[in-house]
Amino acid sequence: MKATTALVDLLTKHVASLLCGDPPVLAVYDSDFAANRAVFSEFAREHPRAAVLVQLGWQHETDEAAGRLADAVAAFRTDVPASVRVVALANCPREREQLAARGVEARFVHQNAFLDERRYRPLRAEKRYDAVYLARLTPFKRHVLIPPARAPRLLCIGCQEKPEARGYADGVRARLPGATWIPFFSGAQISRLLARARCGLALSAEEGACFASAEYLLCGLPVVDTPALGGRAELYPTEFVATAEASEDAVGAAVERWRAEPPDPWRVRAAFLARVEPHRAAWRELMRELAGRAPGRPPHKLGIRTPHPGRAHTLAIALLNRLAAFAPR
Repeated sequence: MKATTALVDLLTKHVASLLCGDPPVLAVYDSDFAANRAVFSEFAREHPRAAVLVQLGWQHETDEAAGRLADAVAAFRTDVPASVRVVALANCPREREQLAARGVEARFVHQNAFLDERRYRPLRAEKRYDAVYLARLTPFKRHVLIPPARAPRLLCIGCQEKPEARGYADGVRARLPGATWIPFFSGAQISRLLARARCGLALSAEEGACFASAEYLLCGLPVVDTPALGGRAELYPTEFVATAEASEDAVGAAVERWRAEPPDPWRVRAAFLARVEPHRAAWRELMRELAGRAPGRPPHKLGIRTPHPGRAHTLAIALLNRLAAFAPR
């Protein structure tokens, strides 16, 4: 009972999600799996048919990152029955290879396949901004690659900051005078906010699979990307992504490309969804393997670290987006 109580606390806080009850199939991010390994171990000892799907929230292409997760999985295995499965959901083939070489079962099932497209929709709107950056204010997001001349036509949303990044955040705001900053927004607002921009920015050198890059595409925005570890480019429809070197001039030129030649937003969305479907099929096959039956639609973002994973909330957002589509511009 102690293990079950601790796990319920993690589920309530959306640190983990329960994808199937019998047999139990849990989903959790890599860092949360490592931090709460004792809880998962206790639960697995009581449920020898359990499986844990480990979502990769940060890149695992490097030896160091892959080794950290392999060590956590190995420690977990020493505490649980051999029948318990741990499967890492890799965001690129390199991650799968790195983890498999260290004894971790891994499947190439991309994180961005778990975005529920009903929550996103291209909407008609006045294009007030050349670019939008959906990213918190933290150094790895590399806002410094945005040309200051673009600032008056730049929309930054989700731009919260943590106390330890305050100096960086202050510097970015000073460097980009005239930019529009929206730190907080709801799921019901994201389509309308993104619709104001001509393209979305993805500028980090490494992170995870970057939900924001897929959210742009689902809302019909082309992407300005820089090369990065973490697998975000794996689902890109290449005709709607301009990959730029990590410099102000290159990023500015890529933004200008989409300002001058905007693609049809519904074609952007359809091209992305075509890349997503094989990964959803791979997830369904994995769930049939683990749970013995075909699963339904996965919860939005697998229900991890999101306060509204429920179907009712998703359908309400979809309805609001449909109403917005018929509203005057």
